[in-house]
Amino acid sequence: MSARRSLRRRLAVLISLGLGAVWLVATGLMAFILHTEQDEFSDLALRETAILFQPILLSEWQDGTSAGLPAVPEPADAGEALVYLLQDRDGTVFLQSGTAALAELPDGAPREGYRRTRTHAFYTTAPDADGRFVTFGDPLAERDEAFRESLLAFVVPMLAMLPLAYLLVSWIVQTGLRPLGDLRAEIANRGEGRLDPVVVEGLPDELQEITSSLNGLMKRLGTALDGERAFATNAAHELRTPVAIALAQVQRLRTETADPGALTRIQSVEATLNRMSDLVARLLQLARADAGIGAGRTDDLVALLGHVLDDVLRDPGQAGRIVTTLPQGPVAAMIDPDAWAIVAGNLIENGLRHAPGDAQVTVTLAGDGTLRVANPAPGLTEADPATLTRRFQRGNRAGAGFGLGLHIADTIARQAGGRLDVSLQGDTPMFEAAFTVARPG
Repeated sequence: MSARRSLRRRLAVLISLGLGAVWLVATGLMAFILHTEQDEFSDLALRETAILFQPILLSEWQDGTSAGLPAVPEPADAGEALVYLLQDRDGTVFLQSGTAALAELPDGAPREGYRRTRTHAFYTTAPDADGRFVTFGDPLAERDEAFRESLLAFVVPMLAMLPLAYLLVSWIVQTGLRPLGDLRAEIANRGEGRLDPVVVEGLPDELQEITSSLNGLMKRLGTALDGERAFATNAAHELRTPVAIALAQVQRLRTETADPGALTRIQSVEATLNRMSDLVARLLQLARADAGIGAGRTDDLVALLGHVLDDVLRDPGQAGRIVTTLPQGPVAAMIDPDAWAIVAGNLIENGLRHAPGDAQVTVTLAGDGTLRVANPAPGLTEADPATLTRRFQRGNRAGAGFGLGLHIADTIARQAGGRLDVSLQGDTPMFEAAFTVARPG
């Protein structure tokens, strides 16, 4: 499954994006609250400092000295200057810090409370009995720096956790979708030869509903296929005897007719009846293959192949076209003898039917039980072998076959636990069908 269309990846990404959006909203809300709380704390500290230093500033001013005041270093940046002032109601400054000239001071007469300029946050105390005010200023740059450092201390570790969160979400999604993978595997095991109900333990309710609908569909499909197979089987059985009788009557009529014109027409009818008889035989074999035939007892494939060749070579015209290569001793395999004979017979007849003219067909049985049948196939292309095992698929539309032989052989091979491989080899080219069957032990 491609990553671009992966449901697991899509869910992981969407959930992670959702968590990321929540994280951004939470970070923004946290930043707002942090800024507000820091401002409140700084304002409170500024107020307490101003009230604490008010009597000291008044005392030092009355004594005419500032020796007792705290030393405030001269900053290079006005935005970092901590300032204080002692004023009367008219705004006359009696005493100020050396950094006051670097700061932007509040306009107008002093009044109790908080005020802000572009560089500082100020708090002015209540006036004393003589109407003098003390104003203390806290640099806004210091507050902003403290806010940024606090925010980064929270955001940076959380940013580092986002990839870990994505991995965790991916694992959770993978674990949650595991029943879907189990269901997919069970469905993949179903096919033309297997339409039994899908049963997977521990499926969620949603998948149980899908499974129930799927099982109902397969049941209806199985019923339809069974009816189709039964019809084909019954039709083949019913046609076999009438076709055989008609063929016998035509053959008898051919021996009794001396008229050349009538003889030609009789021979044409005989050829058609022979083709119909072959089709009936293939349909019966197809019914047996669809019903399940393959695995069975251990048999000697050399002996079975001998019986198949005897049956094929009853036609005198085919005797010189088959070249066989057999092992010296017996070759044992786990397969139903009828099934193996059907496969071997179909492969050999397929080679004889499609090899041009009197071209030879090679039949090789290896010691490992692999049966190879090869014949010249000048009309096939490299793309054809991949489709020839389909039902009613013929490589040569003008040929005499029905497109069933290789399909029957492939079906039986799969049921017997083996396989059928078809390929084109060489420049001629040579069509080869290799049937591999399971060995005992």
